[in-house]
Amino acid sequence: MRINWIETSQARREQVIIDIKDGSEPGVRFYLLLSTASLIAAFGLIANSTAVIIGAMLVSPLMTPMIGTSLGLVIGDGRLFATSLRSVVIGVVLAIVSSALLGFLPLALEATPEMLLRTHPTLLDLMVAVLAGFAGSYAMIDEKVSPALPGVAIATAIVPPLSNTGICLSLGHYGGAFGSFTLFFANFLSILLVAAVTFIAAGMSPFSRLKKSKHFVRSFAIAATGFVVVAVFLTYSLVSIVKERYRDDNIESVLNKSLSGMHGASLDSYVYDVEDGKLYVLASVRSHSLITPGEVKEIEEAVNERVDMPAHLIVRSTISKDVSSSGTPSDVRRQNLDGFFLGRELTQDEKLLRDAEQVVLGKIPYWPGMKLVDVEILNLDRGRTVLVTMEGPRRLIYTEIDELEKNIREATGHPELELVVRSVVTKIADREGEMVYGWNYSWNLSEEKERVIDTVWDVMYETFGRYDRRFLVNTHSRFQGDRLHILAEVVGIEPFSPEDVSSLEKELTQKFGYPVKLDIRYKTDAIITDKGYQSFEFYIESDIMEFERDIREKEKKN
Repeated sequence: MRINWIETSQARREQVIIDIKDGSEPGVRFYLLLSTASLIAAFGLIANSTAVIIGAMLVSPLMTPMIGTSLGLVIGDGRLFATSLRSVVIGVVLAIVSSALLGFLPLALEATPEMLLRTHPTLLDLMVAVLAGFAGSYAMIDEKVSPALPGVAIATAIVPPLSNTGICLSLGHYGGAFGSFTLFFANFLSILLVAAVTFIAAGMSPFSRLKKSKHFVRSFAIAATGFVVVAVFLTYSLVSIVKERYRDDNIESVLNKSLSGMHGASLDSYVYDVEDGKLYVLASVRSHSLITPGEVKEIEEAVNERVDMPAHLIVRSTISKDVSSSGTPSDVRRQNLDGFFLGRELTQDEKLLRDAEQVVLGKIPYWPGMKLVDVEILNLDRGRTVLVTMEGPRRLIYTEIDELEKNIREATGHPELELVVRSVVTKIADREGEMVYGWNYSWNLSEEKERVIDTVWDVMYETFGRYDRRFLVNTHSRFQGDRLHILAEVVGIEPFSPEDVSSLEKELTQKFGYPVKLDIRYKTDAIITDKGYQSFEFYIESDIMEFERDIREKEKKN
């Protein structure tokens, strides 16, 4: 009596056995195709090309001997089992060696997403292998379905993990090599198990000859042992994968929850690994301002508590600004399954910060060279204050700040808001030295005038050398027609009078041989007290430290 759940004829079952036996015999053609497929897969992994990797799957002949191993176990054909298993083992070694040789070439190899994808088996990989094992064995049994075998070859993805194993070994990444080989081995065992069940369901197991228990045990001892090994391995793999997935979900949940409390912060991507019992996480985060070490510490402790193991978090912070025509209505996040990318509604403070930021960004086009660095909300003695940090070649003048403050009050609906602008003035320079923003330097001069320009610093330095309380620090010069215009930057404790400047103009006119227009930018750069002279920076230092300490204390209370 034969149990037959999948309808097949006796002639077809016999033909399947013949075809699988022929395809499982190792030969020159088998090894040549397998080596070629391995190299194609290796190139595809290195180039991060899915299309090339799919091509390698189609070329690979390894699927047939793997199914032959299963069939040999089911029908009790020791010779078929040994031949197929030998083909698989030699093929696996050949695939790994071929790819490893490619890895030893002097190429600048870097980890690609396709390579990293195959260093850790996932539940999806195992399920695909189980279904592909059924599809492959069933396609061989049913001659009407056999044209689908190329699709089955793509689904099983046997060769790419082996090629990845070889590349990892050649580069010394043994952990990645082990993970890649584990992926192949899990796929192989899954195919072995499901193909055996399929063959049994098709009536290819000789049940009519297994009436005696000894005969049954003798014929199926290898198959039973193989099934037990597969079951144990898959159970262990599934448990490990579920634990890994649970950890992955916990890490992502903690990161998203922690970042949701920071205005404009969102998780871009993250990777993690466990080394010596410690979890290492690298999270790429987009935020309006740099994530501080204290904030990283808080997130790290939350991850540590959730995964129940020591964690070390590194945040790769990318500064980004969300800009819209009318202000962002809520936090911008990654798309959900519905395709929407706006998250929760902002708090009142976050809306205030957002609206103030949008007003400043709207003004940037009117201030050439200026750039917004940051916008903060502070609680000072003067009241609720918006602190705007700007970077550029100049400071904002008071009329611009006054207009900006009015616009922010109007946009936020808070007429009591104060505005403070912190300017970070950047210097511009050419080969001649520091330049003055807005100063129209001369170009396309005659050789004579260029010679004069080149001597301005030396002549001016010599001229100002006679002063003991006035010091020349920089000069800027240009020709306006035939008149030489000089802007001198001077520091000291005795200012120049207009009469002094007029006298210097006459002296310099004689030295240069051209009419000279002299302007002096004078800075005292000194504070005079009853104890003597002090620089202004040193004089104001203690006040700055006290002021910022008060701000920090008030922020802690709030």
